[in-house]
Amino acid sequence: MVCLAKFRFLESDKHKLRPVIIIGHAYGARRILIAVPVSSSSNAESVDVILQNWQVAGLLKSSVARLHRLSAVLQEDLLEEIGSIDKKDQASIRSALKELFTL
Repeated sequence: MVCLAKFRFLESDKHKLRPVIIIGHAYGARRILIAVPVSSSSNAESVDVILQNWQVAGLLKSSVARLHRLSAVLQEDLLEEIGSIDKKDQASIRSALKELFTL
């Protein structure tokens, strides 16, 4: 699922709206989710995934899933679902997550 979310800045009460890919279920009393920030910037790290079918994901531009920047977001900060990740991009994200984690 791709959502528009409020990304809070640690050093202030401000936030930025940005698309994220939700890769898990909400847990705990605060309903925390793990999200992959999405960016239209082309400065991808080796573990990041260039989304091949970004239009299906509801994104406005060619985009990169920034796996090296996994984040925790509160469920209350998800504003709306804008799209979904197709099977090919899902497989690429799963592969990159395996590379990212060494457990």
